[in-house]
Amino acid sequence: MLRFFFWSLLVLNAFVLAFNLGWLGSWSLDTREPERMKKQYHVDELVQISASAAMTAAEPPVPEKKTDIIACLEIGNFPQTEAPKIEEKLKTLALGDRQSRLNVSDVGTHMVYIPSQGSKEGADKKVGELRRIGVTDFFVIQEQGSLHWGISLGIFKTEEAAKQHLANLNNKGVRTARIMPRSVTTSKFAYQLRALTGEEKSRFDAIKAQFPAQETRNCQNTAYSKS
Repeated sequence: MLRFFFWSLLVLNAFVLAFNLGWLGSWSLDTREPERMKKQYHVDELVQISASAAMTAAEPPVPEKKTDIIACLEIGNFPQTEAPKIEEKLKTLALGDRQSRLNVSDVGTHMVYIPSQGSKEGADKKVGELRRIGVTDFFVIQEQGSLHWGISLGIFKTEEAAKQHLANLNNKGVRTARIMPRSVTTSKFAYQLRALTGEEKSRFDAIKAQFPAQETRNCQNTAYSKS
């Protein structure tokens, strides 16, 4: 029995000696976070943060909203008398070389008009009446014939468009206007606006609202448009 205890103690002492000398590797029982931190490289550069801050940092960045670009819009066609008005409005967009003016030959087949007033004085009186009720798009017919000293209120490509314009004039108080077939080619202007941002498009829409009779179209849909 004594021999058994002797050899047991001898083996135990040998095991303790080997453990203390590190021959059995690192068996440290203290594996908590402070002990691990001590063994890290560049410990002074580590920063502890709260759980909420860690969650915030883990959230993916919100992608930047892509700006929509309108390739090319066109508005027209304006008679020469209205060209200065629209050009003054378009200046506020400050588009520079992204804006251009096009000469357009506009062929109309129906005219809305007020019959001859018999004299220049009669035509001038009628013009004054039109202006007082807010009608400004017209011209006095100077050519000789049955329409001499009459007043043209617009040339339209279709009878339907002419009827619509006549209805609008009637609502304003114009009672003597008529429609007649009349094939007329007139020189007008259209305006191209290219590479518009969403904000510029919104400002353009506000300008367009001031010219309800004019059409807005995609530049690719017109044969005379620039690419």
